[in-house]
Amino acid sequence: MPTISDQTDLFRKKLLGKTGKISDKTLEMHLGIYAVQVRRAKELLAAVEKEDLPEEGALPGSLFRANRLDLSYCLCAARSHELYFQILGGSGAAPQGKLREWIDRDFGSLGRFLRDLRATALASDSWAWSCLDPASGRLFNLLGDPRGGLPLWGGLPLIALDMEDHAFLLDFGQDRAAYLDSLLGQIDWEAVASRLPLL
Repeated sequence: MPTISDQTDLFRKKLLGKTGKISDKTLEMHLGIYAVQVRRAKELLAAVEKEDLPEEGALPGSLFRANRLDLSYCLCAARSHELYFQILGGSGAAPQGKLREWIDRDFGSLGRFLRDLRATALASDSWAWSCLDPASGRLFNLLGDPRGGLPLWGGLPLIALDMEDHAFLLDFGQDRAAYLDSLLGQIDWEAVASRLPLL
């Protein structure tokens, strides 16, 4: 049966010593948070697969509801962290090919796209994503508050930016903008482009 996998070791090998001003200490702590989310998602999935469905009148405030809510959060948080770690560690070179074409088409320029993404992230207390909306075929920068799911049904996330305190406090204090500038300067655009559908 398929399971939820923990990619902590893969991300550690890919990123240690390669994330600029984001220290290895922060990265290790951040990977630890991700590992807890994956472990918790596995535990919750096992619990919900075993539990009997409650009577309809017992759904509000039930353990069933709490477990489903926690499972939704843990899965979304784990997947967002996986994308966050996948797109880190780039050289800072500009995106090329179809990704660049779509950025220019939907935002006018790379600079405008990055300014929009930066403003979206600074407005968030949790996550910001760049997503491809399959229905319209265009790119959007979206904000996720409170901590939870991607706010676009069916959207394909291409970039995930973690804006919670654990991502920046050790290295940047309260300077979220400095953290974000460091983060945006090391996007692995090839990793981002690899997520685009084959058209």
